[in-house]
Amino acid sequence: MPDDLTDEFGEYAHEELLQALVLSLLTSADLDELCDDADLPQLTHDGLPVTITSARTYRDAGVLTLDRGVWLELSDGSVFGLTVQISRRPRSEIALRRR
Repeated sequence: MPDDLTDEFGEYAHEELLQALVLSLLTSADLDELCDDADLPQLTHDGLPVTITSARTYRDAGVLTLDRGVWLELSDGSVFGLTVQISRRPRSEIALRRR
């Protein structure tokens, strides 16, 4: 694995990448656009679309685990934690490459 990618993503690159991917996917567009793309109904609050007002990653779920994830704060005041849970790590070294 190239040193620059190792430094960027750390020892458990597969976990870091999945966490970054979830964060990127959920913040790449407004929540109503994401719902449209997934053919899901839109969330509304008082007739207005609910939006993601804040998203941040965390290194553990706040319950003394090593799971990683993303906290989402929505415009209606609700907060959701999405956990990236790894139940089995790769047996061999993984390689990272940029496109």
